[in-house]
Amino acid sequence: MRLVKLGCCILAAAVSGSAQQAAEKIEFFERRIRPVLTNNCYTCHTDQKLGGLQVSSRVALLSGGNSGPAINVGNPDASLLIRAVMRVDPNLQMPLGGAKLKDSEIADLKYWIQTGAVWPDGDTKAAAAPVASPKFSIKPEQRKFWSFQAIQKPAVPAVKNTAWAKTPIDHFIEAKLEQNNLKPVKEADKRSLIRRAYYDLIGLPPTPEHVDAFLSDNSPGAFAKIVDTLLETAQYGERWARHWLDVAHYADGSERPDRCPVFLGYGTARDGYADTWRYRDWVAQAFNQDLPYDQFVKAQLAADLMPEKDRAKLLPALGFLGIGPWFTGDDVVFVEARANERDDKIDVVSKGFLGLTVTCARCHNHKYDPISQKDYYSMAGIFASSGYWEYNLAPEKEVFAYQDQQKKVKAAEAAVQEYADACAFRVADTLTSQIPRYMLAVRKVAMTNLKAQKADLD
Repeated sequence: MRLVKLGCCILAAAVSGSAQQAAEKIEFFERRIRPVLTNNCYTCHTDQKLGGLQVSSRVALLSGGNSGPAINVGNPDASLLIRAVMRVDPNLQMPLGGAKLKDSEIADLKYWIQTGAVWPDGDTKAAAAPVASPKFSIKPEQRKFWSFQAIQKPAVPAVKNTAWAKTPIDHFIEAKLEQNNLKPVKEADKRSLIRRAYYDLIGLPPTPEHVDAFLSDNSPGAFAKIVDTLLETAQYGERWARHWLDVAHYADGSERPDRCPVFLGYGTARDGYADTWRYRDWVAQAFNQDLPYDQFVKAQLAADLMPEKDRAKLLPALGFLGIGPWFTGDDVVFVEARANERDDKIDVVSKGFLGLTVTCARCHNHKYDPISQKDYYSMAGIFASSGYWEYNLAPEKEVFAYQDQQKKVKAAEAAVQEYADACAFRVADTLTSQIPRYMLAVRKVAMTNLKAQKADLD
């Protein structure tokens, strides 16, 4: 009887200990694992299922996504989830676009997988029948998004201080000042005025001679002449082109070998930075030549499709999308990699031309701008199916002449190489026949030296 009671006690203790361990594992999951997954993974890997992966249940992690199971229970080192958060693979570094997890968080994930990857049963059942995310639709108030509004010419407001407001722009400024019970500051003196004009329009200070000439010019149109003169300089286009080049993510070069001009994405630059200046100079010329804005936009997106009479001078504008990282091979896993060529292009096109922050929709429907994740990947599909094509900027006649000359140069180089190879063969053949004579001479000298050494010893 005592043995039976003792056995029951041991069994009860074992069951109690097992239940306690299970409870501790669940508590560990809730306190140390779920917050990490929620804060770093749920945005892209729940309903969105980027890469085909969900991380909202144990079943989903075991099933995995396009790259296979996310966890290997009992073996964290072989688990794709651990490899992703440790960033051992350059093409699979999570969280996407965020900072690397803390070492303590990675250690917790490893321990959790090593000890069985316990997940409360309720989550497993919920994951089997996920709730469908609501259908994205643009609401009426979102259609009023600022960049969607047509340009209008507002009425010039009436102001009290008509003596100060000399232009329509002055009326708008004065109206706001009066609305806030403010008064305009006093007019700038002529020396300050010319310096402001120079710095604003060309980014350089005026010379002392220009300042003196302006100070001595008391005509009513003196300042207008200064402005017109500066607008006609090449420096004006160079100064103001820089603002657009910032929008285009342009750079003449970079200290980082994995970053490229125009689109500072990840990849390998094709031909280095040899031709980036063509796009830069084209933008400066566009400002100096007062190129209409609609042509400015069209040229950067599709100069090769514009009328033939304008095409040659507009082709450098294609650097907006063409000068950047070039990838080789299949890039179908780009959604699981860092910001790359396509994401950079979507970002610069949408921000620069549409006034939309589209890149947020890479992982989820945008929370503020009226753009869905589906729309994002529709744009990505356009760039994914668009290749590169090189256009000659020189006239065809010159290109053909250059190509013919290159063929002659290559033919001459081949002839020289063939002659050098033949000469080397003849020299080798001649020297080969002399080897026996050389070896006999060496033997003769060696024997003579040996006899002399013996004689000395004797």
